[in-house]
Amino acid sequence: MLSLISLAALIVATAVAARSVPWIVDAFVRRTVMGFAGLTMALLYSAPPVAAAALVSVPALLVARGGSAVIPVTSLSPGGPASGLQFDLLYDSAAIWVSATAGDAAGQGGKAVYAADVAPGQKRFVIAGMNQDSIPDGVLVNLFVYLRLDAPGSEYPLQVSNVVGADADGQAIAVMGANGALTVQETTPPGPSLPTMTVLNAASYLAGPVAPGEVVTLSGAGIGPATPQQPHGSATSAVLGGVSVLFDGTPSPLLYAAPDQINLVVPYEVYGKPATQLQVTRQGETLAALPVSVTDAAPAIFTLDSSGVGPGAILNQDSTINTPSSPADKGSVISIYAAGAGQTDPPGADGQIAGDVLSKPLLHVSVQIGGLSAEVQYAGAAPALVAGVLQVNCVVPPNSPSGSIVPVVITVGQASSQPGVTLAIR
Repeated sequence: MLSLISLAALIVATAVAARSVPWIVDAFVRRTVMGFAGLTMALLYSAPPVAAAALVSVPALLVARGGSAVIPVTSLSPGGPASGLQFDLLYDSAAIWVSATAGDAAGQGGKAVYAADVAPGQKRFVIAGMNQDSIPDGVLVNLFVYLRLDAPGSEYPLQVSNVVGADADGQAIAVMGANGALTVQETTPPGPSLPTMTVLNAASYLAGPVAPGEVVTLSGAGIGPATPQQPHGSATSAVLGGVSVLFDGTPSPLLYAAPDQINLVVPYEVYGKPATQLQVTRQGETLAALPVSVTDAAPAIFTLDSSGVGPGAILNQDSTINTPSSPADKGSVISIYAAGAGQTDPPGADGQIAGDVLSKPLLHVSVQIGGLSAEVQYAGAAPALVAGVLQVNCVVPPNSPSGSIVPVVITVGQASSQPGVTLAIR
């Protein structure tokens, strides 16, 4: 049975912790490609525009000083769908703190959301993926904004700028931007409100109900310690920088904590519940609280670039990492690493490292590669990794298509992993 000790940091810590800093530099953003058409930012800027195909818009919201809000950036494509988009968000960085995660529309289109701070108060977003699928109408990006307690003035524009896009053939299309704003809610009683946060699957970066043992990322301004913290001497810790995360009072194993992000494993104690109350505390003081729905399974495959789409965190039969330059052979056994498989047998132990007894999901696990069913030889705990990380060993179907972007999907019970994860096959 294959293990992934060498990739433990990638899967459990680095892959999710990297989201807490500006992890995509502008040079990388400029050479991001979209699908087979090879979309580049140079093409987007140089090709002649056609009829308006999309509208990227930010709404106006009321926010109290010292308060926070979730602001959806939406797309609408009355003239034809876009397959790749780029835009800048301009804001007053002296008064507003901004973070972001991918929206449902980006995930449904199999796209990753890349973000970079190109200047103070200017954050650039690229929504692109290794496919030619269109981006459906809906939420592209969820902005998490915090209005400083000492912010002067009464209104702060949120300007959408440098908006460009491309269709499925890589041809530039005209895209319009609609600006939004934060207006200070003067009638709110003085004093800071609890931060707004969202719960994301740490493998797919998509929001949704949580499953027992799921590795998740909490995102929101002011929810964590003042400086980034990681466990010392163990894989997890119930407290990092004085911060704990409770599910109905049960502490969760923490993997990483920063001012705007906490990575953790959902306690197995939520199994069988329809919902749970999530609470972030620091030395007994509540920093944030949120009711969260619970589901039996919420599978998602980890990806090598931590975006939630693209090449999966997959080992070939010879224990090499699966990449386009190191593809899997047809008929060989691969190991896929995922999260969100739910309760196990024997029952999962919070924060425990998988050892001699390897637990297996209660629900049936299946795999499809290139649309074909793959024989699953093992599905259960990943040796040497924290409980909640799922390892699936399966046989690449002999009649699988060859290529570097063959789709791979894991299904646990009735729930399937996110679209857009790929496997390279020789």
